[in-house]
Parts: sequence; structure tokens; C-alpha cells
Amino acid sequence: MLQRMSDPKTRALSQVPLFSQLSAAELEFIASRCDEVDVHAGRQLTTQGKPGDSFYLLLDGETNVEVDGKPRRTMKTGDFFGEISMLDRGLATATVTTTKDSQLLVMSHAQFRDAIKANESLLVKVLAAMGERLRADLAAAHEHE
Repeated sequence: MLQRMSDPKTRALSQVPLFSQLSAAELEFIASRCDEVDVHAGRQLTTQGKPGDSFYLLLDGETNVEVDGKPRRTMKTGDFFGEISMLDRGLATATVTTTKDSQLLVMSHAQFRDAIKANESLLVKVLAAMGERLRADLAAAHEHE
């Protein structure tokens, strides 16, 4: 039997805005479906135009996001990416590279699908964040025209 909130992954997930409203049982379920990975600075995690195979949640560290070779944003602790490819099985929409040694929680497509199916409110949050990012990217692209 799992002890509530005893798992470091579960505690880490509870601190992330995307997951902060989930119950302990929901957090434990999601934690059981992700892997904790440490990566060094300079590691390219996604490549725009290549198949996206994972959902990433940044527990600690920092990444740069580039779209069409241009910097778009810096992601920090609590940010996530890769959700678009997880939802539509399409190609990555951005290149994401670590700028500092980073700790990530990573989910494969099957793990992500299981987590989303188990919690409808999580799906709504992911979709809302995805829409917000796409609108920001569109606005940034228009500013540079």
C-alpha cells in the first residue's frame, strides 16, 4: 500500500501548478506513470519538425524554447512541454534545449494518455495551457513580420 505523499515524485508534482489541485491519490497515480530524469545543460529534448515522443515536466533547471530558429521563451521549474505531440501524435512544434542541469519528470505517450484519461480536469488544464502558448507564439510571430 502506498503512503500518502511519501514519494518524492508525488511531493514534487503537488508543487507544480498544473497538478496542484489534484488529490493525493491522483498525484500518486500520475507519479506512478512518469520517470524522473536528470539531464545536463545543453541537452536537446525536442526538435521542431521531428516526432515528439514524450511529455516533460521541469522539476528543476531551465530550458530555452525556439520556434523556427528564433528564441520564444525560457521555461523554469514547474513548466511543461511536449503536450501537443502527446495529444495529436504529431511533430514537435518547438526545439527545447536545457540551459542548466535539469531534473525532469518524463511521460511516454502511453503514460500521458493514462494520466489524462484518469483525470478530466488535468486534460482541461493541459489544453488551456497549450492554447495560451499557441496564442503567444502567434502574437510573437506577427510582431516580427
